[in-house]
Amino acid sequence: MRLLLTGITGQLGTAVAGAAPERGVELVPLVRGSRPGRVPFERAFPALAGAAVRGDVRAPGWGLPDPVLDELSRSVDAVVDLAGETNWAGSGRDLYTTNVLGARHGLDVARELRRRSGRHVAYCYASSIFVAGGALGHVAEAPLPPDRHRTAYEHSKWVAERELVAQHRPGDPDVLISRVGALLGDARTGETRHRNSLYLLAERWDDLPGRVLPVMRGARVDVLPRDVAAAALLDSLAGLLRAGPRPQPVITHLCAGERAPTLRALLEAARAAAPLSFGSWVRLVPAGAEQVLWLSANAERFLPLPPAWRNSLIGLRYIGLDRVMDRGRLADLVDGPLPAPDTELLARLLFALPAARRPVAPADAGLSRFQP
Repeated sequence: MRLLLTGITGQLGTAVAGAAPERGVELVPLVRGSRPGRVPFERAFPALAGAAVRGDVRAPGWGLPDPVLDELSRSVDAVVDLAGETNWAGSGRDLYTTNVLGARHGLDVARELRRRSGRHVAYCYASSIFVAGGALGHVAEAPLPPDRHRTAYEHSKWVAERELVAQHRPGDPDVLISRVGALLGDARTGETRHRNSLYLLAERWDDLPGRVLPVMRGARVDVLPRDVAAAALLDSLAGLLRAGPRPQPVITHLCAGERAPTLRALLEAARAAAPLSFGSWVRLVPAGAEQVLWLSANAERFLPLPPAWRNSLIGLRYIGLDRVMDRGRLADLVDGPLPAPDTELLARLLFALPAARRPVAPADAGLSRFQP
């Protein structure tokens, strides 16, 4: 595959760039102009500097000129939009222009590449499993109804999904809407590009008021290492291209799904792996869904919270609700096993715990004479 890819400097995009060569995938990164305080793209990704094109997902056609579109139309197999505004404390304008308009413009780019070449070109949009809002139980890989519990970020991703489904017409490129779960660092190195709300909660472990954490009894933590998610994304996109035309956009949950550990299991795994890493322990207090959702969205009404704390409290709903993301459609696309992260590995990544050591038998001088 050859992919026109946005969001390569993000958590998932960086992992896709790392996974692409071993899968024989070529990337054409779409990058914005230099921004103050950011490492230039050419320094961050020297191997991809020559293939990059300049553009902006917020602009019609992503700001790509005709000569570039002509060149891309001859070789690109899919357009992949991983760019996203994820700051829950950010403005609604930024969320809409990047998450909604960016998705809509991406579909237009895929249409244009297909029109110019007559080739089969697919479009993939990275949404979020958290568009589920306050949904409980099994969440289907299907369009979701309105939900009053969605945050501004979740709502923008939900609106983007609705736009793509509503605008898809006969003869359009196949569309894959990949609802991505929360991401941790690389499973092998632990390296991460972005410390999301789960990391923020872990950092504030010792500061939780009253040492209590209100959650539903069966609350799950649906997270994946970012390299695992990137591999599954590329595999699902390859499956979409292999399967042939789809009359409607395909929605998948790129997450741990039914293999996601419960919050209690994750915390117990962390304590068992490194009991001395925690100054004190928290108590899980059973709470209803409405209580968890209300607390995560309204605490700032009573306490002056900085943005980092607000994001941490919003993240409470991502570990406090009892629900399972279905993965049947993901299984139809992926030719192989679905992501099934190890609970201890997730605990080590989340809490930055030291790697496990293999036990070594003590030396026995009495047996040394038998050694060659």
